[in-house]
Amino acid sequence: MMKSPYPIILNLSTKKVAVIGGGNVARRKLKKLIAAGVTPTVISPQLAAGIDQAKVHWIKDVYRRQYVEEMDVIVACTNDAAVNDQVKAEATHFQLVNNTSDKNNSDFYNLATLSSDDMFISVSTVGKSPAVAKKMKNEIKDWVSKKFHKEFD
Repeated sequence: MMKSPYPIILNLSTKKVAVIGGGNVARRKLKKLIAAGVTPTVISPQLAAGIDQAKVHWIKDVYRRQYVEEMDVIVACTNDAAVNDQVKAEATHFQLVNNTSDKNNSDFYNLATLSSDDMFISVSTVGKSPAVAKKMKNEIKDWVSKKFHKEFD
């Protein structure tokens, strides 16, 4: 677990972002990255249904360090924990890595979020329970929607 997490909102629109893996976890990560203005590079032999190939740069291969050498942010979400660990181990200190199979071996992890044109709300259980964070997010969404008549993406 991160000993001293520091919450921030990143502008990734000018950053090079890679997602290692093409399964359902990658699909969820890619959806949010694309919504944030990123055209991510996806490194995976296959892509899950629902990944829009027109919105990503797909390298149809297994992970190789050479593919991510110039990346600023890397999301390792293969179904092989050893590969995810390798991605983190090979990253430079300038690269931020989210190892989705091991939050203790990551530089960051994602928050449960709500967004609208003028509001961004995030909830975190510091990686302990994504399900609880999602439930809290949905309860906050209901409250804010009713109280302030807000629509969220």
